[in-house]
Amino acid sequence: MLPIAHSQGSKNCGAPSADAATTDLSFLETILESLQDGVYVYASDTLRIRYMNAAARARHGWTPEEARTKRISDTAATFDSKSFFRAAAPLLSGEESAITLELTHLTQPIEVSTRLVRTRDEGDFFVSVLRDISARKSAQFDKVQTVSTVSHELRTPLTSIHGALRLLKAGAVSELDPKTQSVVDIAARNTDRLLSIVNDILDLEKINSNKMDFSIAEMDVVECVQDTVELISGAALENEVRLEVDTELRSAMVLGNAERITQVITNFGSNAIKYSPRGGVVRVGISQSEEGIVISVADEGPGISEEQNRMLFKPFSQARAGDGTKRPGTGLGLAIVAAIAKRLDYPITFHSQVGQGSTFQVRIPPHLVLWTDLHQDIGSVAS
Repeated sequence: MLPIAHSQGSKNCGAPSADAATTDLSFLETILESLQDGVYVYASDTLRIRYMNAAARARHGWTPEEARTKRISDTAATFDSKSFFRAAAPLLSGEESAITLELTHLTQPIEVSTRLVRTRDEGDFFVSVLRDISARKSAQFDKVQTVSTVSHELRTPLTSIHGALRLLKAGAVSELDPKTQSVVDIAARNTDRLLSIVNDILDLEKINSNKMDFSIAEMDVVECVQDTVELISGAALENEVRLEVDTELRSAMVLGNAERITQVITNFGSNAIKYSPRGGVVRVGISQSEEGIVISVADEGPGISEEQNRMLFKPFSQARAGDGTKRPGTGLGLAIVAAIAKRLDYPITFHSQVGQGSTFQVRIPPHLVLWTDLHQDIGSVAS
């Protein structure tokens, strides 16, 4: 049964009767019991379960009486209370009204949305709604599989065309007149973009099918960041954007995959360059704290509105910038970044404000940091 709060005092002729209130609660409980999604109501301090609907109880094989003797931590053998309270902190502080996570439970992909409900007499409760997203994930997988099949067929001829255009552009075949040179330049740029799209699609397909290499080894993350900055310096120069690296670490040995971390930073950096104004600065920072090593990429672009934040990190989705314009792209870059970070166990955060730019961060947890070497000033790499 749903919790019913009883009030004491004299009857008010204008107030609903106790029978009416009970009827309303019975109606609400009937609705909740008929939902296909699992609903969990549990105390925000002790995590003791107050109510589970029929779908939630069926998932665990509990009766209503058994459910009321359990805590939410009993719903999964791998439930980590510390991690839960850390994730729920924005709800308790009032920073967020809801938190949605994608998890795996009993081998099934699920989406869990949690809110905090404060009651006058009963205390505070978390209300979590669990939804089976197997069908959604299957549809996404089929979509990526179909597109990746086409991409495989496109890659070889595109690579050949790309190589031929590069030879023409370099004048290896013959000298080109200015008009022809301009046409070849346009064709080369568009071929680069097509190859980038194909590679993004294939990378996402590799991740989803567990074919991408995520082997872990000791690596110097500072060296990796600096090499990546050099890698994207050409794009920065072309867009008249300056790159700066800010770190107090001369080196930092961590457990990670250099190629995958390069992919993450390249994506953050390329997006920052793309959204930066001419003459702007993109700052790449490396800092260390009790929470590990944080790599951040900040730009001076138009920022992203709060409504557009939900578009980030979703496949084939692209958030509209604060200035109302969309930049060229597949909408796959951040989805790939999120998948890589999840596999490496590197949390990702971002902060953006319209007119104030955006900052994206990836954090290497302390248990994956082997040792660091402080240095008073690494300097900056400018483009």
